[in-house]
Amino acid sequence: MPVEFIGANPNVTLFRGPAKAGFVSLWEAEWSVRGPGVAVLAWIDGDPQVRLLTPEFGLGTWLADTFSRHFPELSDLPEIGEPVECEVREWRVTSDHVRARVTGEDGSRVAVSIGQPFAARPGHVVDWELGDARWTLTNLQTFCMDATLEVDDARVLGRAVVNEDGDRPISTAFIATHETWTRQ
Repeated sequence: MPVEFIGANPNVTLFRGPAKAGFVSLWEAEWSVRGPGVAVLAWIDGDPQVRLLTPEFGLGTWLADTFSRHFPELSDLPEIGEPVECEVREWRVTSDHVRARVTGEDGSRVAVSIGQPFAARPGHVVDWELGDARWTLTNLQTFCMDATLEVDDARVLGRAVVNEDGDRPISTAFIATHETWTRQ
């Protein structure tokens, strides 16, 4: 079972009422079989495709195709577009706060902030089928109360859905750190 990715993958899905208003996923590869680097997937209501912004095309495409396109957060979103070269203007990912800003060579701009953690727990999933492969995922998930997303300098009007009830509180704004993907 070879390890193929070590890093972080914060995510935010914002809702306006029951409808998705926006989505962003940040990938930070500290180490991977495709090298280190970052990638951003972003979508707002009305976009014909999910944007993929990355300075490392091989890494970004691999992360999008191998992992992201199979995640439930993207199940009802359009297809992921071709990668767009981007400049990373700001990038800070910790287990309790995220702040990132990137600008694509096509002029697109994405900025995200995730914070106000209220619960954290280790994650461990075995035999997660993504496409034609099975994976083991381990990480630390920190669920947050607050998240903002700006795309092309316009703030996405929407909120993270937070459920603090029960013994497994969750939020659609979370920071996954210490993330390891192992192919089975």
